[in-house]
Amino acid sequence: MDLQNIFSNYIYIFILIMVRYIGMFMIAPIFGSRVIPARVRLGFILFLSFITLPILTNAQGIGIPDLPDNLLAVMLAVLGEIAVGLSIGFISYLLFAAIQFAGHYMDLSMGFAIVNVIDPISQTQAPVLGQFKNILAILVFFAINGHHLLLRAVYYSYQLIPLGNVSFSNAFFRYIFSIGSEFFRIAILIALPVTGTLFVATVILGFLARTIPQMNIFVIGLPLKVLLGFLILSLSLVFTIYYFQDLFAWLYRSLSELIKLIGQG
Repeated sequence: MDLQNIFSNYIYIFILIMVRYIGMFMIAPIFGSRVIPARVRLGFILFLSFITLPILTNAQGIGIPDLPDNLLAVMLAVLGEIAVGLSIGFISYLLFAAIQFAGHYMDLSMGFAIVNVIDPISQTQAPVLGQFKNILAILVFFAINGHHLLLRAVYYSYQLIPLGNVSFSNAFFRYIFSIGSEFFRIAILIALPVTGTLFVATVILGFLARTIPQMNIFVIGLPLKVLLGFLILSLSLVFTIYYFQDLFAWLYRSLSELIKLIGQG
């Protein structure tokens, strides 16, 4: 192999490494935030790719692909690498979306359904309590070095998923759908302390409205729900933080299982 082919092969490997990072940065929480300028994200991706390239080329047991002879094979390899990065980012994004969706449940129960704020991360409207839960989850995510572990998951994928030879099996798609089904379960469990308490309060207020018709239940019920909701939210805050830690541990186990399934495909 002459010098020109060697350089071409290394450029091809660098592009494959970079596009996998790009796929993760496109959708993953924190890294895909619109608060971070696009130039900063691109610079960070290039920096990570430059670091990863010599590690992979010098590592034992990691297959390094050769440059294909036709352009179609190159495009398919690039699309496969982007799909791997998107899959990793999607799993992590789904967890944060479930946390924000739980806040939407609580807003509906407390009467805050029409109150929205602008989420600086996604630049979209978000419920008040959903934004609060999302910020709390981000703080816990940084506190346990979750961003480091997410980058480590991408590097771990290079060891199990050969560069330029990505294939997705039926087991991978079944696993993606099973993870998607966890979305509502996680959201309900996070919102359960507030929504469950307010449901009981609504039932009690309904009995009071029937037994004491003179009581204006609408005037009393709304501020009572807001007060009770904030009280339960404050009392369950410590348990919520511990639950977030368990969720992030589940996230990294899910990412490891996902990467293994892609590697076996």
